[in-house]
Formats: sequence, C-alpha cells, structure tokens
Amino acid sequence: MILITADNPKDFMAKLLVSDVFDVFRLQEASLITSVTYNISGRIHPDFYSPEEREALTEEFISWSEMRPRLFELIKGKNTPVSFRMTLSLDDANMKALMAKESPEGHSGALRALVINIRFENGAVNIMTGTSYDSFVLDKSEEKIWDKAFANFLSSKGIDFTLQQ
Repeated sequence: MILITADNPKDFMAKLLVSDVFDVFRLQEASLITSVTYNISGRIHPDFYSPEEREALTEEFISWSEMRPRLFELIKGKNTPVSFRMTLSLDDANMKALMAKESPEGHSGALRALVINIRFENGAVNIMTGTSYDSFVLDKSEEKIWDKAFANFLSSKGIDFTLQQ
C-alpha cells in the first residue's frame, strides 16, 4: 500500500473526470459532498438488465467509463466540491494480465481486486493503493506489484505525483 499526492490536483481531476485515462477501472463506491451528499454504490444489479444483457455481465462493478460522465455532471460547476472519495478497482482482465506479466506464478487464487482510493479534500488529491483478498495471505508480492504498476501508470499518463513516506 502506498500513498500518493497529486502534484497538480486540477490536472489530475481533468484526467479522472474528463478523459479516458482511468477507463480501465471500475467504480466500487463514491461519496461526494457538494450542496448535498451523494453516496453511490458501483455494484451492478443484474435484475435491472434483460436476460440477454445479464448473460453478458462479467464484472461485479460498473465501469468507470460508464459512470465518469454522471459523476462529472455532479461535480462540475462554479463551486468546487467540499470533498469526495472514490474507490476504483482495476478491471478483471487487466488485473489478470498484470499479475501474469509481473509474477512468475500469475496471481494467487485469493486475490480479489487491485484498488485505488481517491480522496479530494481542501483542494488536495490523495490516492492510496490497496489489494483485496478473499482470504488471509502472508505473501505481499502482489501488493508490491500493484504499487509499482500504479505509480508507473500515473507516470505514463503524465500525472505528476509525490510518493508519501
């Protein structure tokens, strides 16, 4: 787990909310405080979809690309939000590809998700990486792979950041 501060919060927010930079993620949950508080669960409700659409569902959470415009509509305006926090998880295909590439054994059967927790407060953006497992594991190699991969991801997208110690 690492803590990152975005050096240019405005640029980070534009890349998060306006561009497709983070579209490889899924929204697990979000809480946004503007004139009112919005709490959003990103968990997909299969009963909403037709039987044909339901069969095509492969993920537990909604794609960031689908939710991004909706959240942008809630955030944009002349006033900056009081605060927000979001938990995004890397989509399953990219998680498996990352672990297959970086770990000789692939990923453990216990690995459930690779996440980032984004918090905007007092004009600052902080991001914390995390891993979620189905059961307890002693080996932290997957966590280290994710921490390094996410820092490389930010660099590759031109997002300036400071790694907090």
